[in-house]
Amino acid sequence: MTGSLLSLEFDRSSVTRVRHRVMLSAQEAGLRGVALEDFVLAVHEAVTNAVRYGSPPRGIALWRGAGVLVAEITDKGPGIPDEVLDREEPTTRFDFGGRGLWLMNRLADLAVRTGAEGTTIRLCVALP
Repeated sequence: MTGSLLSLEFDRSSVTRVRHRVMLSAQEAGLRGVALEDFVLAVHEAVTNAVRYGSPPRGIALWRGAGVLVAEITDKGPGIPDEVLDREEPTTRFDFGGRGLWLMNRLADLAVRTGAEGTTIRLCVALP
């Protein structure tokens, strides 16, 4: 990590506060306009998925790397099912999950590590 901007645990009651903190931290890092909005939305999707599908502890870390802003969201849940990870298109409104991951992948560079011990979502965006 080059420059740590944020590191905290969260739960359902703090999702809105986390989103505001991510917005302020990303602005501090230099993101503006659509790039800022897209990154905050991608991070928000990861945070809400961790609350909805994961188990505590849930955490977020945000830092500046070499020309990038990185957010890492973690939980200790059961992991993301393979059929959700393998989808290349968004699901219909009746399918289980996958739309958030699809959206995150379009708004930022997405890396996912998942398994029975939990999930880590890493989102990266280039800084101006």
